[in-house]
Amino acid sequence: MTLCSRLQHDDKLRGNVYTVAAEAAPGGPSELLTVALGSGGAVAALGGVLSAWLLSSRRAKVIIEMTDGHRTRQVEIDSANAGTATRLLREAYEVTGSQP
Repeated sequence: MTLCSRLQHDDKLRGNVYTVAAEAAPGGPSELLTVALGSGGAVAALGGVLSAWLLSSRRAKVIIEMTDGHRTRQVEIDSANAGTATRLLREAYEVTGSQP
């Protein structure tokens, strides 16, 4: 199952996951997604889905960029730190000015 499919099937994220058209560049991302996070519960859900997906699919890494329109924070999560995905995402979420 693709990451997009897993995110779209999560109760807290359903309806807030969108694919973004992007030009394929050598070494660039193979898939770009936008996930609207409105609460700390959605951040935890995103972290849980990412962690499970990385561990089950053996993907190299996922790069998450969070923005509130003014501040941006980037987080890289791979299978080595997948267990801390929720904590890393929550920290980035708080830095961008949103409090869960």
